[in-house]
Amino acid sequence: MIIFYLLLFLASLPIIAYLLSQKTNNKGIIFGSSIIVLSLCLIIFISKFAVLGDVNNQMLSDKILDEIYIDSVISKEHLKEVESSLSEEELKIWMINLISKSIELNKLKSAESMIAFSESFFTSNNEKVIFYELYTNLRDAKFPEFISASFDIDKSSKLPCLINNGIVKLFIMNGPDIPIAQSEFTNIYDVKLTNANSIISGFDLASAYLNNETIELEINIFCINSENFISKNLIVLNKNSSSNTYKINSNEWLKKPQEL
Repeated sequence: MIIFYLLLFLASLPIIAYLLSQKTNNKGIIFGSSIIVLSLCLIIFISKFAVLGDVNNQMLSDKILDEIYIDSVISKEHLKEVESSLSEEELKIWMINLISKSIELNKLKSAESMIAFSESFFTSNNEKVIFYELYTNLRDAKFPEFISASFDIDKSSKLPCLINNGIVKLFIMNGPDIPIAQSEFTNIYDVKLTNANSIISGFDLASAYLNNETIELEINIFCINSENFISKNLIVLNKNSSSNTYKINSNEWLKKPQEL
């Protein structure tokens, strides 16, 4: 910005010299024209109505899109230029659009580099939800076979009572106390957990399969006779399949004490 003002000052020196000369005519026209030209420079380059910024941003966007079209890792130079030329809100909008465009075009290397760059800018809870959604879209594009990841209860499982209703949850062993999938049911044999049953986008069955996690199955059932039972089991997922089924044996149910 200082350089621009300096150049503007230097550019005005010949005009000032011309106006101060006693032998020159039409000083009013020259002065008025100079003011108009210099004012236009200020408007174009540095005012809130500046158009040069839009032009530069468009040129930068085109450079990044050129890298996306060849599925290249987006250069750090271009990403730093984006960061320095845009406000934080504009930067997030740009990243969302460019990452989404990369995934849409199946340019996953480009998308992955931009996700790694932009993660630190999505700080609020709402923004993190948006970021996790972008990450999930990238993961699903890279590993489409896990989009339909599922976990079923075997239909030959043994039950301790007639069920009124129940809830099933899947956790990562030694992971956060947040289920990767959960669902309420009235018929346990209809239970089929998928990525859609996750609480947090991306923290789901697909991520468990991809990371070869051991999961903890927790089932609570509420019986017609008012008794309650719980079953907890550790399950090693079959990494060669995106679908697993578990059979519950009768000795795996523990009766829960009645609440007073």
